[in-house]
Amino acid sequence: MITRADVDALSRLGSDQWPIVSLILRVDKERIDDDYTIRLKNLLRDAADTLDDRFDPPQRKAVLEDLERIREFFRDEGDRFGRGVAVFAASKAGIWQVYELPRDVDSEIVIGFEAHVAPLIKILEQLEPFVTCLISRDNARLFYGRLGNFEELEQIVDVDVPGQHEQGGWSQARYERHVDEHARAHFKRVADELFHIFEEQPFRWLILGGPDEVAAAFLEHLHPYVRERHAGTVRVLMEANINEVHEESCKIIRRWLREEKERAIEILRNEVGGGDQGVAGLEPTLMALQQGQILTLLVDDSYQAPGAVCLNCRSVQREGGTGQQCIFCGGPLQALDNVVPEIVTGAFRQGANLLFMTDPELQDAMRDLGRIGAILRFSLKSQSEA
Repeated sequence: MITRADVDALSRLGSDQWPIVSLILRVDKERIDDDYTIRLKNLLRDAADTLDDRFDPPQRKAVLEDLERIREFFRDEGDRFGRGVAVFAASKAGIWQVYELPRDVDSEIVIGFEAHVAPLIKILEQLEPFVTCLISRDNARLFYGRLGNFEELEQIVDVDVPGQHEQGGWSQARYERHVDEHARAHFKRVADELFHIFEEQPFRWLILGGPDEVAAAFLEHLHPYVRERHAGTVRVLMEANINEVHEESCKIIRRWLREEKERAIEILRNEVGGGDQGVAGLEPTLMALQQGQILTLLVDDSYQAPGAVCLNCRSVQREGGTGQQCIFCGGPLQALDNVVPEIVTGAFRQGANLLFMTDPELQDAMRDLGRIGAILRFSLKSQSEA
């Protein structure tokens, strides 16, 4: 499965001489009425038929050869993919990369001198790893996964934690202290293992499962790096099957992501209103991108806007036709029907956080903000004073 590191590397993949074919393909074998091979055939045919004058004869020939290579690849190996696939091909430049993707991606093909990664950036939240820990005073089960896949890593059972039948002649208070000491030792052992997992396989969120009082006591034993990733607690039994644990964990993650977007919209609206560290609308967002100011980019996932991109400095502009000059470097422009993917990719390259509003309610909340906006790294006032 593709990772954030893969997407980051792909966002910087380009070729000065040879066009790169970027194919994003949904492969959903669970729907017998939706044959991905037909979708692939149509994409490849349309790509071959619409090669434009950006490419000279040798470049067009190279693209047609790559399209044929992709067709042969899926003919021979397509059945091994069960979800989605991304292929990046420019054989003359030594580029051939294939990645498995989550199932819910939209199929498209783009040909240019850089890898087309905006669709991959949109699905990054589905790729963020998390750990779920079911915890009791003498038992723990640890899981690692993402929204699309999930596995159980290990179970930790502390056989030394005494049960009620072992109290014997001890006083109640002494016995309870003895049990608490063993429980604390168990918590520390599990906490140490979680920190070890975090060091080996960093994760964004931690989900706990168990009684509230046990989860609260266990949190105190976690390393601060792990504790700060706690996103919520699920109420499932220690004996729950892995599918139930995954389903309940995903509910926590989706709620966390929704609340993050709601908070970001509120912050953006407040900053735009105060004229301080927020901009709304296409043109102000483009200027913030050009200046490297974007801390968080918020965009209605259905939003599209025409514009142009400079083939030299890659700046994105609101206006300009193919062949016209870039207002920043004087390089040639390429007109685009939709510049939003270029904005997304540019912000990602600058290390910005990207939030896509896919829920209709969140999209409605973005309408009075121009459907696209940015929380800035520094104050507009401080910039103007400087």
